[in-house]
Amino acid sequence: MTSSRADGAQVPATPPAAGATANPPGPTPLTLTPGKPIRLARGALIAEVQPGCGARLSRLARRDTRGDLFDYLVPLGNEPFSSDEWPKAGAFPMLPYTNMLRDDTLHWRGSTIAVHETPATSSSLHGWGLRRAWEVVDESTHCCVLQLDSPVQPAWPWHYQAYLSVTLDDQGVDMQLSLTNLSAQEMPAGLGLHPYFRWPAGARVTFESEALWRSPSEDIRWPSEQRVHVGPMEVVSVGGGLDTGGRSTWFAEVPTESGRFEARIDYAGGLRSATVRTDDATWLVLHSPAGRPYLCLEPSTHRVGEFDTDHVVLAHGQTLDLAMRIDLA
Repeated sequence: MTSSRADGAQVPATPPAAGATANPPGPTPLTLTPGKPIRLARGALIAEVQPGCGARLSRLARRDTRGDLFDYLVPLGNEPFSSDEWPKAGAFPMLPYTNMLRDDTLHWRGSTIAVHETPATSSSLHGWGLRRAWEVVDESTHCCVLQLDSPVQPAWPWHYQAYLSVTLDDQGVDMQLSLTNLSAQEMPAGLGLHPYFRWPAGARVTFESEALWRSPSEDIRWPSEQRVHVGPMEVVSVGGGLDTGGRSTWFAEVPTESGRFEARIDYAGGLRSATVRTDDATWLVLHSPAGRPYLCLEPSTHRVGEFDTDHVVLAHGQTLDLAMRIDLA
C-alpha cells in the first residue's frame, strides 16, 4: 500500500505541511483550455502532456520511416472544453477514487459525504484530478513529473497531494501515479488511469481475467452481482461496443495466479499493437460505447461503485501508488 517513488524522478522526499503549496488551487473550473503541451520524444515515439487539462497524456504516437505518425491514443484537440464534458481522448489520472461512487455518496465511518462539487460538475465521475491544473515539478526530453495539491473541500474533507510521472522510452511509456494523505485523519483512497485507445473496426483486444462483471444496463455504471469466470478473452472491434447485448462497459478482476493485468490491442493488418500492463490494480475497466471508435482500458485499485466497502485507508503521510506500462509496436 505504501512505497517510495521508483521512477527516479526528482520529487520532494517528504510531503510539505498541510497548506504549504506555492500555488493553491481554486475550485474546479467550468472550462479547461489546452495550452502549449510538454513534448516528450524517445526514438520513434512522441508523447504530449497537458498539465493544465488534468495532467492528461494528450498524445502518444510513433513516427515511421516516411515521417508519418500513427496515434495509439485518440489525440486531444486544441479547443476548450467543459470540465464536466471532456473530450474522449488521451489518458488522464483518476483520484482520489476511480470512476464513480454509487449515488455520488461516500459512506465513511458513520458519516455520509456527498462527493458532488457544484456548480462545476453534474456528478463525481472519475474524481477531480482530471478537472484541475497540475504543476510541473520536473521536465526533461523524455520525462515529466506533475504535482496536484488538493486542500480540504466539502466534497472531500481530506487534504491530499498527488504526483504523476510520464516517462517515454524506445518501446513505450510508463505512467506512475501516487497519492499521499496530508490530513491528520485517516483517508479512504483509490487510484486509476484512463486511456482512450484508438479502436477502429478490425482491431482486437485480448486479456485474461479471474472474473468478468457486467452492468445490468447502460444506465447503471457499476458491476452487477453476476460473476462470470472467463479466463482468456478476445474482442474484435466492429467500430465500438463490447458485446452483442449492447453493453459498453465490462469490469474485469485481476487474475489470481499472476496478480497482474495484461491487455493487448492489435490493429488491423498486424503492423501495430499496444500492450497495457500493471501490477498494482485489482480491477480493469473496459469501456467502448457502440458506434464510438475508442477503447478504454482503465486499471483501478478498487471496485467501481463500492468504494465505501472496498478501499485502501491511508494514515497521515502514507502513499498509495499505481503504475501502468504501455508497450508499443
